[in-house]
Order: sequence, then C-alpha cells, then structure tokens
Amino acid sequence: MKRELNSILLAEDELITASAIEELLLEEDYYVLGIAADGATALRLCQQAPEPPALVICDINIKGSMNGITLAGELKQRYNCEIVFLTAYTDTKTLDSAFAQDPVMYVVKPYSDKQLRAAVQMAFHRIYQKQKTIPPLKLQLTKREKEIATLVAQGLSSKQIAQQLHISEETVKTHRRRMLQKNNISSFAHLVYLMNR
Repeated sequence: MKRELNSILLAEDELITASAIEELLLEEDYYVLGIAADGATALRLCQQAPEPPALVICDINIKGSMNGITLAGELKQRYNCEIVFLTAYTDTKTLDSAFAQDPVMYVVKPYSDKQLRAAVQMAFHRIYQKQKTIPPLKLQLTKREKEIATLVAQGLSSKQIAQQLHISEETVKTHRRRMLQKNNISSFAHLVYLMNR
C-alpha cells in the first residue's frame, strides 16, 4: 500500500494534549491523518484512510479495551508504521512492554515541543532510511535557507527561528515552503534527512 511519507496518526485521549500536538505537527507541515481517543477509532481511521500512517504518536493509557501498547503492536503489524510513545508512565513493566514494540522514542509527559519535534524527526529519519526508492538528491538551498533548515533540525519552531534570526515568522514559513517546492520534497523531515546524509 502506498504511503504518504509525512502522515501521522495521533492516539491520545486527552483532547487538549491531542489538539496541541496536532497544531504543532501542522505548523511543521506534517499531515495529521486523525486523532483517536481509543484503539477502535485508531484502527477505523487507518482502514478508512486512502494511505496508512507513516508514524503513530501513541499514548499508552488510552480509552477503551485496548491500551496504547497493544494498539501500537497491532498498527505496526498491519501497516509497518513507526511508533513514538507519549506517556506519563515510567515503571519498568510498562517500559519493557513498550520497548517490545520497538518504538523510535518513548517521550515522557510533561514533554516540551522541542522533545516532540525531535522524536518525530527521528521517526521520519528511520522511515526515510528504509525507503530504498528515494534517489540521492542534491539539495538546492541558499545560505539563509541552510541556516533555517539547520535550526529546524535542532528542534526550533518557526517562531523561535524568527526570533533568533530577527526576521518575521511569516518570512521563515515562506523560506520553508520555498525549500520544499524547489527541491520537490513533500515534508521538512525529509529535507532535514537529506541535508544530513
């Protein structure tokens, strides 16, 4: 099944947390397939989607009969997607169960936006490494674009980059869009991956 390389499913039953994550991901130009408060909804969203998610950000303690670890295992088996766990649990039993699903990262709440951005970038780095069909690409970037891309790779948001470089946030976003367009790349995670090859 074909996969949109920047698609993410959120399995999170705290609506405020899920909305904040969705906003952060959309700002970074990822495609959010949907938000699921329970395992059944997550499975249904994946079945109904034209393409499966490349990444699932999964809370361990979600509503319904299936916990996040079981859901992650099911999604990984069906769709070969990457998993980032997002949870407040740090006990040995939970960690052992979670690590059995080979997640890219285990992010402990409360987390920072920078931590979550880094986890998502790591997940997509793993995804791009698996893609044998992606040809090597010589990136066309100006000095300013390289500077912005490097700051994105460090986990900074467009707003933080704007403050650091003393330019407007809209200018940063324009640079980011232009970099993707002229290099014919669909996501910034892919551009960061190619920059570091």
